[in-house]
Amino acid sequence: LSKGELVEAGGWTPEEAAVDTGPSKPTTFSDWLQGASPDEMRACLKSLLNVGNGQALDHMKTVLEEDRAHQDWVNSQEKQWQEKKEESATPAEKAAKKEEAEPLGSEEDVQAQVRFIPLRLSPEERSTLGILEGALYVSEYTDQVDVYHAGSKARRMALQIQQVCAILAGLVVANNFDVARRPLMERSFADNNHFFRMVFEIGRRYKILNPDKLRGSYGKLIHMLQDSVKGEVTRQLEFECVGPVKTVWGVVKGNSSGLALLRDPLLTTATKEIYSEGKSRSEIAAESKEKSEALAELKKKYAQKLPEGAAPPKPAGDLGEALRGGSKRPEVDALLTEDRIETIVASISDHFAFLRFNREPVERTIEYLKANFNPSSGGDWSLEISRGRGGSCLSHSHRTQYTFVLQSLILWREIMGNMFALWQMTEEDLLDPNSSYRLCDTGQGLNRVQHAPRVSRAMHQILHKVQSEVGNWVGLSVVHLGDRDVPNALVFIDKYTQVPRILGPLVRTLDRLPEVYNSSEAIKTYIDAEYNGLEVLKMSIMQDFFRHGFDGSGDDGGSCIDGRLTSCWNWCSKIEKKKYFPAFLLTGFTGFDGGFSTGLGS
Repeated sequence: LSKGELVEAGGWTPEEAAVDTGPSKPTTFSDWLQGASPDEMRACLKSLLNVGNGQALDHMKTVLEEDRAHQDWVNSQEKQWQEKKEESATPAEKAAKKEEAEPLGSEEDVQAQVRFIPLRLSPEERSTLGILEGALYVSEYTDQVDVYHAGSKARRMALQIQQVCAILAGLVVANNFDVARRPLMERSFADNNHFFRMVFEIGRRYKILNPDKLRGSYGKLIHMLQDSVKGEVTRQLEFECVGPVKTVWGVVKGNSSGLALLRDPLLTTATKEIYSEGKSRSEIAAESKEKSEALAELKKKYAQKLPEGAAPPKPAGDLGEALRGGSKRPEVDALLTEDRIETIVASISDHFAFLRFNREPVERTIEYLKANFNPSSGGDWSLEISRGRGGSCLSHSHRTQYTFVLQSLILWREIMGNMFALWQMTEEDLLDPNSSYRLCDTGQGLNRVQHAPRVSRAMHQILHKVQSEVGNWVGLSVVHLGDRDVPNALVFIDKYTQVPRILGPLVRTLDRLPEVYNSSEAIKTYIDAEYNGLEVLKMSIMQDFFRHGFDGSGDDGGSCIDGRLTSCWNWCSKIEKKKYFPAFLLTGFTGFDGGFSTGLGS
């Protein structure tokens, strides 16, 4: 309408019509960007870069240089990996290099894995763990230390560590006043160094055994211990906070009976898992009896008797003994008692249960991939992806994507089989006094950037093994460690503890759908009407996951080793928007991330 027509219609007054407002100005930056000319945008960018006496321009140049340097590093790593050069080293040098490396062994080989298997916590140690958890819960260590500030950083670190020790001491005295009052209230922290080392070791060991626990507290603990190994901090504390994690190997090494125990075939029977699926009650009872008899026979064969008149050793984690500086009877501590044999067997059983929990979802996913998709042709359920379509950042044909997914899953399965070893190497890298870190902004807040040579070496061993098995490798072979994508070994190990959390709910959903489908006529009608039947629904879920769970999407995604896992997390974050999400809910799905509850009572 013209101004005259608006006046006649009563929408404008004559005075308003007389005002020439001209074209409307953009109210937001987005509106301006849509209508701005290239010259206007260039002028705007130049003015923004000159803000603050050119500091913004300098910052932009620094960011671009870091991006180029990072890309050059990735390209060089990939080039070195792909080149197959013959080593010119002598046989003696090769043997020395092989000895220096840390072979992980096969996950089925108990004797190869036993040096990485942590000991199960005793009841006394679990009681101490609850106290440590309470102290870490109220601690603000990382909030106080991992910030930019003036003054002595080492002094601040030492002060914060002493505060954690003070909280621990107070909680222990309140929990066991008669035993702990005098040692912890009348002596210094340095005098009780054995006790504090024991408490911190219990927390580390519990986390390795239960990666889904202490999800908030463990970060504080390991960062605090990472700072405590610095020479200047140790001098101010006057004691060392870090001790070795107790493992099965630490109990049996140097003991002929212990080494014979590991080679005994009865150990396999005593540590095997008992599954209830498809078995009668009598069969389960028979297997349990066989397992108990095997344990009793192992005790009878290998248990060593105490010297005549000697008191039995205190249980692990005994508070009174810890406050006295540990056991003073090495000849008794070296004996393989019945209680220690039981602990060894229980710890190895935990190891097999841990392997099953971590590996089974990966193996089941591989089974679903192989059983439902043909690598040669996709047909109606093609896995082909194209960059820019559906959020994909990669372009793969059906055959290439099938191979890419299969290789990624096989790699994850191998990593899951070596998680205890990788955890130990992670802590060794983080707590290495000769390896410093730098605090820097990686794009996801301030992070401790630190090299991880032990974990890197182990990952390259695993990657070599997988590549030799699968043949032609699809995607990059770069393992990010100590850079802006994976700042340190803790971030690395935390990423791979997510694998069973991602694949577990997916496999459970696919497994339970047939049962849910046949549970009631109403649900069957709903699935048939909404998804064209059960098989179409299952294939739709699998096709979408194998496509967009491995499409290179995500903040630091891509086809590199770590980018594959990032893509999976990106797919998980969008599950609620998927058409088939109601089917997940019908099977009892609650989420991928699990809970953040950390207490022993959770």
